[in-house]
Parts: sequence; C-alpha cells; structure tokens
Amino acid sequence: MVDGMTCDGCVSAVKRALAAIDGVESTDVNLAINEVKVTYDPARAGVSSLRNAIRGAGYEVG
Repeated sequence: MVDGMTCDGCVSAVKRALAAIDGVESTDVNLAINEVKVTYDPARAGVSSLRNAIRGAGYEVG
C-alpha cells in the first residue's frame, strides 16, 4: 500500500521512481486502492530499494 497518492501525477511520479531502478520490468499503480504491483528481477533489485524509491518520490509505503 502506498499512502499519499491523490492524482495521476502521483501515479506517474511513483512509476518514474520505480522505473529508474535497475531490474524493474514493469509497474502497475492503482490509485483507487493505493496499490503498486512491481515485476522485477530479484537478482538486480530488492524490496528495500523499491520501498526507498517510493519514499524518495514523496510517498509512504505501508
């Protein structure tokens, strides 16, 4: 769950932040339920780097 997303701009910011991580293959951000699904290569990216990217974009990860 990602808290703080309120608009399509927020969705774009989260997608950009995650896309910048090596190993992220795709993202699906659902604003209505504040959910982000990420497909990534665990050999190149870890959950902590995904969480940090979302936090770096200005959102909280639940």
